[in-house]
Amino acid sequence: MLLNRQKAHSLMREANLDALVLAYTENVMYFSDFLRVRSNHLKSRLSYVVFFADEALEPAFLVPHQDYLESKAGTWITDVRRTSEHRIPGAADIHHDRPGLVASVISERGLTGGRIGFEEESLPFAIHQQLATSLPGFELVPAHRLLQRLRAIKSEMELKLIREAMRLTEVAGAAILNAARPGISEIELAQLAEKAALAEGAERMDFLIVAAQERGAVVHGAPSDYRLQEGDVVRFDIGASRDGFTGDLARTFVVGKEADPQHELHYSAIRAAVEAGIAVIKPGVTADEVYQAQMTAGRAIDPELSREHAGHGLGLEVHEEPMICEGNDFVLESGMVVMIENARYLPGTAGYQLEDLVLVTETGHEILTTLSRDLLLENAQ
Repeated sequence: MLLNRQKAHSLMREANLDALVLAYTENVMYFSDFLRVRSNHLKSRLSYVVFFADEALEPAFLVPHQDYLESKAGTWITDVRRTSEHRIPGAADIHHDRPGLVASVISERGLTGGRIGFEEESLPFAIHQQLATSLPGFELVPAHRLLQRLRAIKSEMELKLIREAMRLTEVAGAAILNAARPGISEIELAQLAEKAALAEGAERMDFLIVAAQERGAVVHGAPSDYRLQEGDVVRFDIGASRDGFTGDLARTFVVGKEADPQHELHYSAIRAAVEAGIAVIKPGVTADEVYQAQMTAGRAIDPELSREHAGHGLGLEVHEEPMICEGNDFVLESGMVVMIENARYLPGTAGYQLEDLVLVTETGHEILTTLSRDLLLENAQ
């Protein structure tokens, strides 16, 4: 199970919440264990989970009728109900008024008033208003921060799925490194990466950035037909997906046996930053402290190094807490996974990026990525 039910109940009691109403796709996946959401691409076709602080009260899973059989087979929640975004004549057991159905579930559990947590950073305003109208005796309370804290510590099942997504992503990364040579194109490298990951069991490549020279400075640029040349600096940032989880991996390398001194300087700064960030990871350290360690080390080599963030959590979303950014007081705990990342993008020149996934352990940390960080490919063999 992805959900840490004991911690969820504990955090809800700590926040004095009687229930949570969840509609954000990744929160619904986390609470339900239903990882193959088919309707989430249609923004009006939301699923809902109603979860209670009282462990004796059974949660409910409200799903689009198109997903009912698959979701019922895939979730641990026993009360699964069918919903629709439009009225279906003659289908009384398929509920069109989804906020009204949420209210019915809460009433069935015997609650007549109290505090209900909602996702204030993602719930559409219209649905919030409908919930408020359907639940007149209740106070709707923002619960985004609580959900971040809950999802940041990974269950054994989640760690297993993250490790597999990272393994598949590294397979794709290795395919790029092994094939890189003068004459091959960015698109051809990307195709080889995707083919390798799919052959190992990935469902898709969620993102696939391969860019050389000045194109590497386009942060989210798509691969082009540019063919690599001797001395080019190449950046890739890729993520293979499986079972609802996506890996994330970035490396930078130079084609050939020698690197331009400027490439070496900029890359050595971000490498020093990443390695310094990894070194300080342990329980009790804040995200801000990891950020400051990175930037101090990187700026000692390249004083112009600047980053909005220097890493992020990884789970059902590629970016989630803890976000490694200045001023973030989010405290690292054992069981969290943190992508330690640094980069420099110089328009018209090149892009340099490096990121490694780290698991926070009780005594420190474990690095979950294995691909070489070396700038020169001959040193990475």
